[in-house]
Amino acid sequence: MNHFSVNLMPSHFRDYNEHSSLPAHDLILRPLLLFATDCYVYGIQKNSELLQQCSHILISTRNKYKVDLNQEAIKGYEQLWNVTGWGRGSIVIVMGLEQFENLDILSYCYDPDILDNPNTGESIAAVRYSKDMAKQGKVALCLSASNGIEWMNIYASDDVLEKLYVRATKECLDSYSDTIYKPQKSKGNCLNNTFRYRKLCK
Repeated sequence: MNHFSVNLMPSHFRDYNEHSSLPAHDLILRPLLLFATDCYVYGIQKNSELLQQCSHILISTRNKYKVDLNQEAIKGYEQLWNVTGWGRGSIVIVMGLEQFENLDILSYCYDPDILDNPNTGESIAAVRYSKDMAKQGKVALCLSASNGIEWMNIYASDDVLEKLYVRATKECLDSYSDTIYKPQKSKGNCLNNTFRYRKLCK
């Protein structure tokens, strides 16, 4: 086992606007980016509208784009993280093991699983880079190219990964008992009009 996956939203929550702000942005992505050493986006077309919209935070490197972690990279750039259907390639976030272990993000993820084929829905170069980072003792988190922010694969060295997976099975939420993503019946002043945020809305 060189990876396992976790969902960043419950399995029943798939009908959302790719420009919308989602709970996973603040509960999962923001802590990850705060402690990340690197973050790379693969597979963005050079003349695409998405690249133009995100040009202020993306730095071109050889076959990918580096996210400028010194800037706000989520608010105003939701589409970069949410877009599905290979509107971009995979996104890889890298950090030290200690930093990842100290973060409380697994308790906001869902349904940990071990996939037979880690290349499914991912950029091959991103998978290769994630494995390389794992060999160096780091943790690499790979957001899906095909399904956007709906899931991420977690890569680490074999001995560490097994412990992380056990932790995930204990801490992660079950999609069927979710209380974070719920249909919002009234307009209110929540994050947007398609879901309710457990900690901000009652």
